[in-house]
Amino acid sequence: MDPKTLFCLPEGDALFNPLNTMFIQMACILVFSQFFYLFLKPCGQAGPVAQILAGIVLSLLTIIQKVHDFFLQKESASYYIFFSFLLRTCFMFLIGLELDLDFIKRNLKNSILITFGTLLSCGIIWIPFLWFLVHFLHIKQDFLTFYLAFLVTLSNTASPVVIRSIIDWKLHTSEIGRLAISCGLFIEITNIFVYTFVISYISGTMSGDIFGYIFATGVIILINRFLAAWLPKRNPKEKYLSKAETLAFFILILIIAATIESSNINSTVFVFFIGLLFPREGKTYRTLINRLSYPIHEFVLPVYFGYIGFRFSVSSLTRRHYLVLGMTVALSIVGKLLGVLFACSFLKIPKKYWLFLSTVLSVKGHMGLVLLDSNLAYKKWFTPVIHDMFVASLVITTLLSGVLSSLLLWTQEKGFSHQKTSLEFHDTKDELRVLTCVYGVRQARGLISLVSALHGASSSLFTPYLMHLIPLPKKRKTELLYHELDEDGVNAIGGDDEFGTNEGLEINDSIDSFTRDRKIMIRQVKLVAQMENMHEEICDGTEDLRVSIVFLPFHKHQRIDGKTTNDGEVFRDMNRKVLKQAPCSVGIFVDRNITGFHQLHGFESVQHVAALFFGGPDDREALSLCHWLTSNSQIHLTIIQFVADDSKVEKLVGDTVTKENNDVLLEIVGEDHTKDEIDRIFLEEFYNRFVTTGQVGFIEKRVSNGTQTLTILREIGEMYSLFVVGKNRGDSPMTSGMNDWEECPELGTVGDFLASSNMDVNASVLVVQRHRHSFDSFVDE
Repeated sequence: MDPKTLFCLPEGDALFNPLNTMFIQMACILVFSQFFYLFLKPCGQAGPVAQILAGIVLSLLTIIQKVHDFFLQKESASYYIFFSFLLRTCFMFLIGLELDLDFIKRNLKNSILITFGTLLSCGIIWIPFLWFLVHFLHIKQDFLTFYLAFLVTLSNTASPVVIRSIIDWKLHTSEIGRLAISCGLFIEITNIFVYTFVISYISGTMSGDIFGYIFATGVIILINRFLAAWLPKRNPKEKYLSKAETLAFFILILIIAATIESSNINSTVFVFFIGLLFPREGKTYRTLINRLSYPIHEFVLPVYFGYIGFRFSVSSLTRRHYLVLGMTVALSIVGKLLGVLFACSFLKIPKKYWLFLSTVLSVKGHMGLVLLDSNLAYKKWFTPVIHDMFVASLVITTLLSGVLSSLLLWTQEKGFSHQKTSLEFHDTKDELRVLTCVYGVRQARGLISLVSALHGASSSLFTPYLMHLIPLPKKRKTELLYHELDEDGVNAIGGDDEFGTNEGLEINDSIDSFTRDRKIMIRQVKLVAQMENMHEEICDGTEDLRVSIVFLPFHKHQRIDGKTTNDGEVFRDMNRKVLKQAPCSVGIFVDRNITGFHQLHGFESVQHVAALFFGGPDDREALSLCHWLTSNSQIHLTIIQFVADDSKVEKLVGDTVTKENNDVLLEIVGEDHTKDEIDRIFLEEFYNRFVTTGQVGFIEKRVSNGTQTLTILREIGEMYSLFVVGKNRGDSPMTSGMNDWEECPELGTVGDFLASSNMDVNASVLVVQRHRHSFDSFVDE
């Protein structure tokens, strides 16, 4: 082979090969976009805005003749088209992989109505404007394709731009952020379908090809499902698939995508559905997410967005075209605004989200350009003026929408912040998001048992996360280079016993076993940090993931002989710091896996759980957590209320007070009327909802001091496999004297006793601390 061809060297008098200049252009886009992002990020702007601006700047530099000749060579178009196809295939497959299917299913109606609302409003608005454009641009033929191109291109929503922006704004775990992502995908896919089928109808030759490719895509999906289950069995001791095995999936996807594109049919939807229907559990899924996420989000998408800006050009437009350009941009935004407002009003979505949703769904992207440049045989109206006007309107609309969306977020920051930071006012019909933190497989198994118990009924909305905490040593023993270490930072050649080991592999195996048995997907997060900063990273993670409670492992574990061993004071200090700074409720799980709480997904026996209620915000939070235990058929829950002897307990008066609702009130009058009134109302609601229906047991214990409380706790210590109790800061007559031999104050008085190795309690213990709100601080403390 000719060396010039092999190394992409220029031919003739050319200084650079088009392939070389394309890579230089990509590097320039990445550098410029990082420069713009440094200044725009503090203003709340998302990454795509900076990256599109970088492309515009590079496009403006082509005014210089030498720069123009360098970047825009005659043969460069084919290179751009091919690499655009590769990049588009990669990130659409990843979007399908990362999409929250459970949320899509729950909000299918909302997404569909908003999609059709925006398309209908845009279609109606464009009808009179189309008549004006036809005369203004002197269109003589192919009116249908002109209207179709205008409608699809300017009513479209660029889902990659929406996704990247939502992630940058840290809204990807919020309800409105996920709704925006799903609506963006629905709008884009609908537009592609409409465009493809109209063009196939006009051509009269594509219909058979489309159905053939749908069948071929289904075959690829089945092959992927087979490979995803078979490949992990070849090397069960490896944490991830090999690079060669990963490449096999991409070869299949590229083959089907290239075949579809060769027939002048857009392959985006087909590739997206291949990713969407890929198995969501196991080693194969983790491997693809691990190896695709970083390069695509950090390199592929910035280049792709930059290329949108690079297409920007107004050189062929005159002054009279600028007015039409402004009208096009305005109508594009207004059409989306009206469609979203009508749909949101019908769906009763909170008004604070209406403007944000309409602006973020107005962003355009490269997909509009792809549809604009395709099937030119049926677009005899296509001219450089129309092309530049289309592209300029797409770029300007996207920049305006991005800026307006960020301004709305900035002005309504509180309205978009995470609100469900505790469980007391959390409706069980809403999604429960929890984060479990583990250092190794020992803690993972116990906390997975807790996750299994909380899931309860299969219809409940439950999103669990597992964060693998990897303490980073201050100085590595190994002298190997970074690329010689594996994904956990471990010596990939000889191993390093003090860092990483095989805990990650064993945790993955435990999660895979749990997922197969319980059909619950646990989303994994890895956190590598020094112990001094670990608590800050955990708190940031809880805020980003928008969880209502985070579970931490106790710093001691039970040995096989039943005794407890201290894992280290550094873990205890970390727990204390999280308890102090966490932006949500916190639970510390004392796992006695030998004698206490067992993995529900591996056993058919019923687990007996006791919730201890002394009163106060932490006990209310612990009892609120038990709401999700009541629907689990393998959990028998009993509420044990401790009542001070000096309190006056009246008889159950449900028939006389709330006879119409068949409620039963337990009247408690204590010294602090305000605090006891809150506890009474809360306990009354729980009693009427679960105890009177027979779902939960209820026991009342009257005590006058801590000694009597200790006696009762010892009596019931062997009756239950799990105790759930609030931390309960502050003194109480019922626990007086119990803190004289306190070992772990961070567990509270009762929790510390139950967790102590010196007491005859073999059950696991979950100590809950509620996140303090300003109102709660005023009332309860």
